Amino acid sequence: MTEKIQLIDTSKCTGCRGCQVACKQWNQLPAGLTINKGTYQNPPDLQKNTWTLVRFQEVSDRDGGVQWLFRKDGCMHCNDAACVKVCPAEARFRLESGAIGTDDAKCIGCQQCVAACPFDKSRYEESSNKAYKCNLCAERTQNNLPPACVKACPTGALKYGEKAAMLDLAFKRARELGKNASVYGDKFFGGTHIV
Repeated sequence: MTEKIQLIDTSKCTGCRGCQVACKQWNQLPAGLTINKGTYQNPPDLQKNTWTLVRFQEVSDRDGGVQWLFRKDGCMHCNDAACVKVCPAEARFRLESGAIGTDDAKCIGCQQCVAACPFDKSRYEESSNKAYKCNLCAERTQNNLPPACVKACPTGALKYGEKAAMLDLAFKRARELGKNASVYGDKFFGGTHIV
């Protein structure tokens, strides 16, 4: 299988949370109890049962108004994955596509992966004594289907495909958007499978 990555174009994201819902639905993740803390972002952070989250950021513009910035958040699936390196039970592993998977049966709940993640994306759940995170829909991608979040995105803000093609698309889009746009994730930790 060719190495594949996910492209997130934040300029096209409307904050609809379709990706967040699709992730929960595909992975059969239950809803968690949340409390409104004065923001539209809900839940407030990634959780054991929320592997994909749309972050909401309010930014003041030059005219004294407010602009909303939205960003899909989840595991970055690093090429040089610290969580894989530190797991003593080998519960974290690299999939053929390049994404990082978790074997729940092997996880011993040591939380080394949680502590090692440079992006703070793994979540530990005490009652099961396991660590959880996005697996980039391994069951789907291994069958040549896009991750559920990509399939559900109504604006085309999320794309999934061969690494070279996605990086070309990312840099082309950054050039189109101009000086305030950039590509994030192509170099950090050996590159990530989310850019």
